[in-house]
Amino acid sequence: MTDIAPLPLSRPVEVNSIRSDGLALRVSTTEGERAELAKRFDIPGISQLEADFSMAKKGPRVRVTGLVSGRFTQVCVLTLEPFESDFREEVDLSFDENPEKALELHPEEEAPDPIIDGIIDLGEVAGEFTALALDPYPRKPGAVFEFQDKKDKMDAKPSPFGALADLKRPE
Repeated sequence: MTDIAPLPLSRPVEVNSIRSDGLALRVSTTEGERAELAKRFDIPGISQLEADFSMAKKGPRVRVTGLVSGRFTQVCVLTLEPFESDFREEVDLSFDENPEKALELHPEEEAPDPIIDGIIDLGEVAGEFTALALDPYPRKPGAVFEFQDKKDKMDAKPSPFGALADLKRPE
């Protein structure tokens, strides 16, 4: 298994700091963090990125809900021109100190993400959901793909032999 380098956006939250009535947090980003994320995602830029999260703890399980939103620049696959897009991604995740045990107890549920060293990194969550919002084949609004078959191009150009066929022999 290969190690994946952490995203350049980190907002660690200690699980022990989550009160019984929950915890609400906002993740705002700096220009440098957005530039590093854009570089990591191989896009021209991220001009805005914010996330609002609510965290609720019940036993060893923590549920994180919220919204990640912002604006990024991608390159159109048709025109190769950069264009900006707004995005909004809903977040609903579960974390557990022992995800394997949680999955054994509730096999019908989706496996929770692990709580590592008593910390959940909301910056990582915001970065991951930003990556999910990226269109793998972005198209600039109004860009249209027009297919031209090679046969159509050949039919459109007169061939030199076609010109010869048009010549008539004197009888």
